Amino acid sequence: MKTKTDNKTQWLEFALQQLVNHGPQQLTIAKLCTAKGVTKGSFYHHFKNRQLFIEALMEHWYQEMTLNFIAQANLEDGPIERLTKLDQVIASHDLEAEMHIRAWALKEPTIAEHLAKIDRQRQAYLQQCYVDMLVPAELATDIATIAYAQFLGMQQLHPKPDYSTIRRLAELTAGKFFEELS
Repeated sequence: MKTKTDNKTQWLEFALQQLVNHGPQQLTIAKLCTAKGVTKGSFYHHFKNRQLFIEALMEHWYQEMTLNFIAQANLEDGPIERLTKLDQVIASHDLEAEMHIRAWALKEPTIAEHLAKIDRQRQAYLQQCYVDMLVPAELATDIATIAYAQFLGMQQLHPKPDYSTIRRLAELTAGKFFEELS
């Protein structure tokens, strides 16, 4: 038997897939219900209104694609191992929704606010890993910003680079900073 939480999560996952396949204009209550083949009552059973649905959607994405990734990386002991694990976790997930959410944020201020929180969290995590490697805080912040920008930029390339190319380029970039420290 499905629980209310499972059904709510299914709604959120369905909405992310609709966002990827059809864009944010598909995320109206009527369009989602039609695409899912359910009544509006099904939607309102889980979400009081569209705004709360969007809040839940962004919180779900934040939990799944930021906090859960960090939690998995934090199972490792050292900062290099955490960064390596983070790369592995990222590589093992479909990040297609990331680009669509970023495009959506260009037109929706509330989405941009959520994205700013997510970007700050992700960069702070990277920065802390570099600080844990005894990189001075200011340089660690700069390296984290460049590494994160590289991650975002790689998503924009077509065709998408494979995991080994992404790792090689990330190591090349990081290596230049760490040479400076030596």
